[in-house]
Amino acid sequence: MIFQGVLSVLSRSESCDRALGEAGRNCDFSVPEGLNAPLLAGLLARRAAAGLQPMLFVMTATSREAQVVRASLTPYLDAAEVLDFPAWETLPHERLSPSAEAVGQRLYALRRMREWEAAGNREQETAGEGESRHPLVIVASVRAALQPLAANLLDVVPITLRQKSRGHDLADLSARLVHLAYTRVDMVARRGEFAVRGGILDVFSPTAEHPVRVEFFGDEIDDLRAFSVADQRSLATEIDQIQLGPSREMLLTESVRQRAREMLHEFPNLAGMLARVTEGIPVEGMESLAPALLDRLVPISHYLPAGAAIAVLEPERVIGRAHSLADTNREFLGAAWSAATVGAAAPIDLAAGDFLTVKKLRDAALGGERGASRVWWNISAFNTGAVVEGVPTGAVVESVLSSAVVGVGGASSEVAVRIEARSVPSFYGNITGAVDHIAARLRDGWTVVVASAGHGLVERARDVLSEAELPARLVETLPTELEAGIAYLVQAEAHRGFELPDVSFALIAEAEFYGRTASYDARQRGGKLATRRRNMVEPLQLKPGDFVVHTTHGVGRFLEMVQRDVTTGPRPKGPHRTAGVPQAPTAIREYLVLEYAPSRRGHPGDRLYVPTDQLDLLSRYVGGESPSLSRMGGSDWAQTKSRARRAVRDIAVELAKLYSARMSAAGYAFAPDTPWQRELEDAFPFAETPDQLQTIDEVKADMERAIPMDRLLAGDVGFGKTEVAVRAAFKAIQEGKQVVMLVPTTLLVKQHVETFTERFAGFPVHVRALSRFQTDRETRETVAGLSDGSIDMVIGTHRVLTEKVTFKDVGLVIIDEEQRFGVEHKDALKKLKTNVDILAMSATPIPRTLEMAVTGIREMSTLATPPEDRHPILTFVGPYSGQQVAAAVRREMLREGQVFFVHNRVASINRAAAQLAELVPEARIAVAHGQLNEHVLEQIVVDFWERRYDVLVCTTIIETGLDISNANTIIIDRADKYGLSQLHQLRGRVGRSRERAYAYFLFDPEVPLSETAHDRLSTIAANNELGSGMQVALKDLEIRGAGNLLGAEQAGHIAGVGFDLYLRMIGEAVSTFRGDIAEGHTELRLELPVDARIPEDYVDSERLRLEAYQKLSAASGPAAAEGQIDEVLTELVDRYGPPPLAVTSLVAISRVRRVAQRAGLSEVITTGSRLRITPAQLADSRRVRLTRMYPGSVIVAATDTAIVPLPGVDGQPLSDADLIEWLASLLTAVFLPAGEPGEAVAGTSGP
Repeated sequence: MIFQGVLSVLSRSESCDRALGEAGRNCDFSVPEGLNAPLLAGLLARRAAAGLQPMLFVMTATSREAQVVRASLTPYLDAAEVLDFPAWETLPHERLSPSAEAVGQRLYALRRMREWEAAGNREQETAGEGESRHPLVIVASVRAALQPLAANLLDVVPITLRQKSRGHDLADLSARLVHLAYTRVDMVARRGEFAVRGGILDVFSPTAEHPVRVEFFGDEIDDLRAFSVADQRSLATEIDQIQLGPSREMLLTESVRQRAREMLHEFPNLAGMLARVTEGIPVEGMESLAPALLDRLVPISHYLPAGAAIAVLEPERVIGRAHSLADTNREFLGAAWSAATVGAAAPIDLAAGDFLTVKKLRDAALGGERGASRVWWNISAFNTGAVVEGVPTGAVVESVLSSAVVGVGGASSEVAVRIEARSVPSFYGNITGAVDHIAARLRDGWTVVVASAGHGLVERARDVLSEAELPARLVETLPTELEAGIAYLVQAEAHRGFELPDVSFALIAEAEFYGRTASYDARQRGGKLATRRRNMVEPLQLKPGDFVVHTTHGVGRFLEMVQRDVTTGPRPKGPHRTAGVPQAPTAIREYLVLEYAPSRRGHPGDRLYVPTDQLDLLSRYVGGESPSLSRMGGSDWAQTKSRARRAVRDIAVELAKLYSARMSAAGYAFAPDTPWQRELEDAFPFAETPDQLQTIDEVKADMERAIPMDRLLAGDVGFGKTEVAVRAAFKAIQEGKQVVMLVPTTLLVKQHVETFTERFAGFPVHVRALSRFQTDRETRETVAGLSDGSIDMVIGTHRVLTEKVTFKDVGLVIIDEEQRFGVEHKDALKKLKTNVDILAMSATPIPRTLEMAVTGIREMSTLATPPEDRHPILTFVGPYSGQQVAAAVRREMLREGQVFFVHNRVASINRAAAQLAELVPEARIAVAHGQLNEHVLEQIVVDFWERRYDVLVCTTIIETGLDISNANTIIIDRADKYGLSQLHQLRGRVGRSRERAYAYFLFDPEVPLSETAHDRLSTIAANNELGSGMQVALKDLEIRGAGNLLGAEQAGHIAGVGFDLYLRMIGEAVSTFRGDIAEGHTELRLELPVDARIPEDYVDSERLRLEAYQKLSAASGPAAAEGQIDEVLTELVDRYGPPPLAVTSLVAISRVRRVAQRAGLSEVITTGSRLRITPAQLADSRRVRLTRMYPGSVIVAATDTAIVPLPGVDGQPLSDADLIEWLASLLTAVFLPAGEPGEAVAGTSGP
């Protein structure tokens, strides 16, 4: 136990000891906030020592406070289980379902309480009273604690799967998972989903760290392993067993379905939802009907063990929140049902689902036979009535708080106790002030403990105290007996500190010492919860009707995937003849069918069957309006491609020169990381995502090279780009270099200055701002400081680029939201760029940026992993409704959140704010737009940031980079008037915390939508996954065309050949100029009489088959890395099981294709009993080798073709595997250039 010494101190304090003595009865405690966690831990310890149940249920006012309490309790209760009981992200009557994660955590907490109580009963029977037990603590916000629950939540027994267990039926297991509300998909991406492929089950439990792959051999579980959502590959994690609990709290049991049938005719307004429920199909928002469909809803006390203690922290705020919950929930019920039933009232009575009052919960918890042994504690910072004249501190007196809190008629607590303690002052980042305070306490003989969750911050605190010559001792755990006059430093979670004067003890938390409060929950759970990565497996997703570009044949339309019999093999002799006609053996191949323009007017379109091993020749068409189909065999496509290639060469020359100049420039090589760098990084209050860690390593590696860095960091909004910049900037500053950060707006300047200043707190780093918000005097001081080197980092708008700003020694330039800067700003940057490292950051990279990144002129890093506990934003697109807007604002205010209301016309923005004030009179509303006085605008935004307003009615001034994590609802008025990239950026303003975010894109119901506006709104609704910025950027290009991005001429070429092929052409041209590879890509026709495909009974999803074909096709390309085909095969075996013969043949042919492409061949085709290979440009020695090793072979000079007889055994053709191996050896021995490695194709049955 890290804080054992603190609990010992509490026992020595007279007032604390008296408080702990009340562990067995109802009591009101008056303590400063920092004492909440140690008091609860001490009370639990006293209960256990007295033979009472050491089980505690803690209720807080908000979910954030619940996280803080859980994190703060952990160092005091090392043997205890401290669990979350989270609230739904949705309201009980809202027609949205809670997330599987929240449901899983809730059910797990309830199940642990049941199991804990049962285990305790067994122990009492065997060991008697007084047996020591590990404590169990459940922490819940008032919203979670007061929501009624289904009475039968624990009736369903979770599915348990164990390694090597027998007796399983996969079909039966799938049916049970469906009953537990798991969704069957083709590829598992989030909790509550499962997929079945042959004898493999992939399933993601709502409470698991990672999804699990279960491999069956008959009825036995042959293997149980975790896998990554990102790439679907197995992890090295060993798993003995998994438990699969329900992913919804309302399961569609027979009784629920029967009740839905009865209601179906009674309530026609609900017919759509009820009809699906009757069929056993889960439907979004069905939980809103729980009061009508379930037999009984009960308070959470129904699940609490007998003898449990219930603690309410800050009961005054809890009561206030409970009243707000009840009021807003009923209002939202009316608004939601009105919208759903076209203005009608709620069709059924759902009052049973309303939030309880605190009084009702207390009565239920303390009433009845089970409640008699429970106790209720109110813990408040306010005076509970214990301090009255003539009564000493710590005395036990009758409580007056409980009756006020619980209400008239409520059972009040028996006693009240006030502990003589006080809060520690916060020093707001003033380290000197903190050190002086500690020094004064130590001189007076106090014991001081400084606690911080980050190892680096603890070491930093020790160094600071040692420099001040104070006795500082760094320990892993506090000793039971603490020495006076010593400052102990320990790595542990502590939200707030406290002081106990009667025993001369002080605990100082990170918040007080460093002047900031970290998100301990994120740090604690970083290694325990699964990272919900965006799925990195991105197949060529096609639906019938999509336009595609074939490198050789041009723009076509995708129709379908088909399987066809191929009969190009040699005809056998003898008994294989049928009715005198020789029959060729058939092989099945899979093809993509593309439609092209008809070759003759009035005829249907021509069709091209593209073999699935040639998918590297295909890409989805992106390039503006719907293109016209190319004509196969015509010259139009060749001319279009030739024009684009010529235009691309000019760009390629420019880019190659830039690249060469940078590679030859003498940059500054930074030294490896210092101990201070590690301290800074350890102080990061969140768990880094895998992408962040990789990107940080890439940036540092670039900085440590003697070549100027030019890296683009593309990451969706809120995915952690700023932290990468913080670490890069700190690395540069430590070597005496200055850092310039260029941002597009003044508001972003202020925000970044605060972020960087906070992160650099405790280090000798000077950060200043430079924008129009600074006074003339501040600007002069900043410019002077940059010139003489006294300022280490400046964050500013384009004012940083003016001629009067000079630097002593710039080492790093960071450009935030790079897509927002025009050509003139980038030209001005060039004077800074010489030999300086550049880190550019962008959420929606413009295509030109993508070009340079894709073609290797700039290095590129991508952050595609959402931070822990980040959810996709719930996106609504629909007509404007005042009632819906009011409900949305109230729902956000209910969880102490804030709202952006975007109205982009300054002339009418005040009218819009007035209308909103009428709809939600209790909301505090501010208005912000770019025409306001600069300082007025800044003050409004700062006030909103500091939560003095609930709603900010604003223009798109908030579009770029504004980070207000408490704002989790955005309402965009007249969303049809915005560009797609704008809509994505606006939506990115919310959803930056653990709370589920809502985005409403509203349009005028009286005005018809244009087709373009409809496309934009459809796209923004479809791309609501985290990390969809890249897709939005490409879709934006598709909708708008590329004219205003690259100029009319380049836009024409993109429209002609499609964006993907255009990028590929640039890449090939640049590589040619750099001498890497030959320009262009030769199409290879490889046709063998071999059954080489991915059968549907191996991978039944067309989407995933297409993905596998595409990966194999890419792996067999001439530029693919060595071993890539093996990597694809390993992945197939991992995800789908041992491959059938057709798949091993497909993999083997991919190896042959790789050899053929390296040999520069365009055709390897069997015709009858011969093999035709083109071109056959062989040296004399190779021709001799061909005729010697393969008798009967000839070279036809006129067609530059080699004709080779196919071998056989006893007149019969070779088997598929033998034929492929023979062909591979032929190509390697005769056609592959000397020095080129061959490919081993034998043994293709998998690793």
